[in-house]
Amino acid sequence: MSIVILAYNHVEITKRCIDSLLLHTPLEGNELILVNNGSSDGTQAYFDSIPDARAVHLSQNIGPVNGFNVGMDAAQGKYIALISNDMILTADWLPNLVTCIESDPRIGFVSPGANYVSNFQQINLPFQTLEEMQQQARAYNISDPGKWEERIRLMPVILFSLTQRLREIGGYDSRFYYGEFGDDDISYRYRRAGYKLIYAGDTFIFHHGSVTTGINQQQNNSLQVSRQIFYEKYGIDSWAEGLPNMQLVDALKSRWTPKESVSLLAINCCIGATPLAFKTFFRQHGAREVQLTSLSNQEKYMVDLRTISDRTFYYETMTDMEQLLAGEQFDFILFEHGYSEFVRSGNALTHFLLPSGHLIT
Repeated sequence: MSIVILAYNHVEITKRCIDSLLLHTPLEGNELILVNNGSSDGTQAYFDSIPDARAVHLSQNIGPVNGFNVGMDAAQGKYIALISNDMILTADWLPNLVTCIESDPRIGFVSPGANYVSNFQQINLPFQTLEEMQQQARAYNISDPGKWEERIRLMPVILFSLTQRLREIGGYDSRFYYGEFGDDDISYRYRRAGYKLIYAGDTFIFHHGSVTTGINQQQNNSLQVSRQIFYEKYGIDSWAEGLPNMQLVDALKSRWTPKESVSLLAINCCIGATPLAFKTFFRQHGAREVQLTSLSNQEKYMVDLRTISDRTFYYETMTDMEQLLAGEQFDFILFEHGYSEFVRSGNALTHFLLPSGHLIT
């Protein structure tokens, strides 16, 4: 097991991170790799003082994604955990993530939740001090497959993966120098290589909040720069086209009657974030089998829809849809984008619904 901690200045925060790691993580049989990303404070001396750790000192700040790639290149363990210095580790974080990733050989990487994180990965625990936080986390961090969720993208509070698998997909793309959208990019590449992304909602990690990216956003407009790099690479806006519509998920909840097998037809759902959230809801509420069929009238979404769907079809007209589905009927039809225009064209979907089925738009 290789644990990589990346730090750029903020040595006091880094000490909290490593103290928590040493408290909650057996290092026997594991390796600790400390990457000093060109810090100008006391980080170098501090890293050199930690027994049995391997410190890598970079002469200048090469950005978080490149810094993590340095740690990946140095790793020798079966698994790798990439951790920023603004995280505080908690009880059972490691065995929980190992249990999750070993549950399915198709999993690419897993990430826990935190108090401060986007992408619907926030876990709210009641605490006022870090000591209380650790107590709450100890009680919360009970391995529970019911809290694991397959996702389109993950914000890696910790990126936990097989080391060889991370290398197979090429690590982080160095073009995302500032870090933003590098996580989206690596998520897409894991999925497109045939692997699942799993949010381990049974594990809480404390996150101080971005201690360096805020400066980059102000000085270098890094958020929009990185967003544009992502769009130029994929032709997809990860925010506008890659996030689930939680209003539609809420609409689903009011129409759900527990059943063991569910068929879902998803139409024009971009890269599939919302139907994947539907699948998670079904499975967390009693469905053992969920069959997802995705239809899209845009070719650019097909590659990503195939990563999360049982069947994926491209269509242009209602006639195409009729031929592709050939009289099938579904428990749920989700039509996320363009439904009004679809109806105005004189089309209807009711004959694709089972008698007890629901249309959600």
